[in-house]
Amino acid sequence: MVSLYYALPKEKESDCQMFNLSVQLLPVKMDEDENIYKLKIEVLYKDNDSDATMSILDIGLLTGFTVNTNDLDLLSKGRSRIIARYEMNTVLSERGSLIIYLDKVSHTRPEEISFRIHQKLKVGVLQPAAVSVYEYYDQTHCVKFYHPERKAGKLLQLCTDDECTCAEENCSMQNKDKLSNDQRTALVCETTQTSRIDFVYKVRLDSFTEDLTTDIFTVKVLEVIKEGSLDVGPLNKQHTFVSYPHCRRSLALGTGKTYLVMGTSKDIHRDDQHQSFQYVFGETTWIEYWPTEAECQTQKHRLTCLGLEEMVHQYQLFGCQQ
Repeated sequence: MVSLYYALPKEKESDCQMFNLSVQLLPVKMDEDENIYKLKIEVLYKDNDSDATMSILDIGLLTGFTVNTNDLDLLSKGRSRIIARYEMNTVLSERGSLIIYLDKVSHTRPEEISFRIHQKLKVGVLQPAAVSVYEYYDQTHCVKFYHPERKAGKLLQLCTDDECTCAEENCSMQNKDKLSNDQRTALVCETTQTSRIDFVYKVRLDSFTEDLTTDIFTVKVLEVIKEGSLDVGPLNKQHTFVSYPHCRRSLALGTGKTYLVMGTSKDIHRDDQHQSFQYVFGETTWIEYWPTEAECQTQKHRLTCLGLEEMVHQYQLFGCQQ
């Protein structure tokens, strides 16, 4: 009987007691026919007195990518060779990996191993690949991940504990410019065949945590304009919102600042382990900066503040006329 399971990849600092390892994927040539990247690996032996002897780099390859063997041949030949030798698809490696043998790893300055990899085939959901280094006689792996589009190869998943939801969608954008007050007010009661705005909150971002797979935002709900159908009584409570690391720039959220957040019921997930609800900054989530009272007195923010007040007033007075 064979049992198969998938575990979340993790970069454990506790596993990198013997080595410092960094992995970068740098674009070299990008065109319609083929994308070429340089995989730059730096490894340093964390010992005060001596270099590491025989060490091994196990380099996972991204789906649809091939290694430039000419580059590897140059690294492994000549008087100033950098690597001892390399192998593909051996028993030491998982399928699709490259094994590089190093005679030594310096303890004084990082060893750099760089070579090109070619994207021959584009796949729909490209998962990150792992690079690990370990001594031949002490196989404690130090692992790092890489991916052409995400820092450190972080997954397009939103994970808390060991539960994940798919995150293959576009980033939510913070609404900043040329907003229509009528559009904002109408959105509160928007209902389509596929979704409806389920909750509308005024929130303050209290803290931000960066994880390998997920950005975690802790917010306090300052005002409930429209209460969601799932999460009852959220006022004055702290809630967890999660997003994708590659969306951090488009969200542009600041700790201590206040925002209007409007989302659908599919953006709310029940966390049974902690008996709470977790929200997602999804593709359709409306996020807008809510100015302070002092800012509302300035010309820059006055119209926005009036529009926000009008939205709240209209909904509290008339609700959704449907």
